Amino acid sequence: MRERLYDVDWLRIIAILAVFLYHCSRFFDPEGWHLKNTAQSELLFVLMRGLIWTWVMELFFLLSGVSTWYALRSKRAGAYIWERIKRLLIPLYTVGLFVLLPMQFYFELFTNKGYSGDFWQVIPLYLAGFKPPSISPSPFSLLPIPFPGHLWFLQYLFLISLMSLPLLLYLNSSQGRRWVARLAGWCDSRGGIFLFVIPLSLVLLGLQGFFETQYSWGNLLWYAIFFVIGYMLAADKRFTVSVRRHGWICLVLWIVGFSSLGLLVLVLGYDPYPGKEPFSLLFVLFQIIWSITSWSAVVFVLNMGARYLDTNHKFLAYGNEAVLPFYLFHQTIILCVGWYVIRWDMGILIKLLIIAGVSFPLIIILYELFVRRFNIVRFFFGMRAKKKPSATPVPRPGGTSA
Repeated sequence: MRERLYDVDWLRIIAILAVFLYHCSRFFDPEGWHLKNTAQSELLFVLMRGLIWTWVMELFFLLSGVSTWYALRSKRAGAYIWERIKRLLIPLYTVGLFVLLPMQFYFELFTNKGYSGDFWQVIPLYLAGFKPPSISPSPFSLLPIPFPGHLWFLQYLFLISLMSLPLLLYLNSSQGRRWVARLAGWCDSRGGIFLFVIPLSLVLLGLQGFFETQYSWGNLLWYAIFFVIGYMLAADKRFTVSVRRHGWICLVLWIVGFSSLGLLVLVLGYDPYPGKEPFSLLFVLFQIIWSITSWSAVVFVLNMGARYLDTNHKFLAYGNEAVLPFYLFHQTIILCVGWYVIRWDMGILIKLLIIAGVSFPLIIILYELFVRRFNIVRFFFGMRAKKKPSATPVPRPGGTSA
């Protein structure tokens, strides 16, 4: 029986392309970032937030949970943790720490701190931010790095993988499987898939207002719930049936929910940024709507994958293997290209197309020439060693997500 989840692989590729496009647009939105164009576009900001931001990182964590279900079917806990170290921490503390993040830190100081020195002068400032592990309002302090940049995802995913492991092992036991089956039965009824909105809303209502930083323990728990949901979705096929049944109503809720959030922000002047959210009826309303909107967007994307993408293609194995190296490279390359492009005298759309059109092939070239072909480099990018082709390849179940 075929167990390879081709839709999971395709959705992972689609998600990384969405992240790439979203980060290409960040030069031109009115919110702070590492580098900013002189002119910004409110329309582009709303489009990117509505079409991508509502679901993309949530989907990454959910798909990682799906793959973890298959990983723990064939690995003991110790082997699973070691695989997480190789997949996530090795890239974070090698190519991330020493190659990719220093340049992002330089751009951050240049744009937001008024720094005017050259790149090499910023290295001591960068390394000075390396602190010993500690407990703080941000989970980053448990896996310290001078400047996380876009590699916060690796920090979060490792912490979630480690902290949720006892729960995952329980859910894989006979008693845990019965509990998952009971939940799958509830979700199999009309509207049942929205039961997952309850824990998501409770996390935002109970924790979000206590932290003045976006990347807080509340934020970590939000993504951890998506991770555990993905783990359970893989355990019982009735979840997928429910996802397919509710796909189109989720599209409607996604559109209506995001539009409602826009009204709260633009018309009522509500500021949803952490630390500016006093607990109030408006706070409760915003967090519940956001939970419904984000979950609905994720379910709709999963629905489209289950309906139309559960098929193999010769490109799929290549693209799926390239996802993590592409993610590692993409933001630094986008920033390096954008450093020059945003200075040119031309419109926002032309600049966006140039940044995306130059950055994408540059990332692929770097991956092809310096990463994919060499096992030692693959190791530092969190990839498995490249094996010699065999006459009878054996498929692996489930996918190979970060």
